[in-house]
Amino acid sequence: METQQASILTPEITLACLTWATFFTVLFILQKFAWKPILAGLKKREDHIRKSLEDADKAKAQLAEVDAAKGKILDEAKERANTIIEQSRKMGHELAGQIEQRAKKNAQEIISSAHQEIEGERERVRDALKKVSIQTAVSLAEKILKENLDTKKNRDLINQAIKDL
Repeated sequence: METQQASILTPEITLACLTWATFFTVLFILQKFAWKPILAGLKKREDHIRKSLEDADKAKAQLAEVDAAKGKILDEAKERANTIIEQSRKMGHELAGQIEQRAKKNAQEIISSAHQEIEGERERVRDALKKVSIQTAVSLAEKILKENLDTKKNRDLINQAIKDL
């Protein structure tokens, strides 16, 4: 008997059938137990990635809305701050004007009071000067009368009294 030796060019039919049977059995087993769970896992992962991308897009949109709202709030705050600053400036100018008016009024009152005091002091000095003048005149008349109506003595006495003043 001749035994044929199998080669690559002349395959054995039994080996080929067994190879094909093993291939289809492994294919069936893989499809039943491995590919379906793998495909289901891939589908689940794809859905998860798609949902994550959608959530990221939603988050970007919300972030843009928040940025717009933040800008609006900042603009409103700037407007309020400018309004408050302007009102403060106006109040400051008004207060400065009021203080200036009060100061002028107080200065006028002080000046008026000083004028009154000066006038009062003038009157006191005049009264004192009148008293001194009267006393001097009385003293002079008294000295003149004490002397015996001597004209030379009277002149000397008057000159002496004037020097004493």
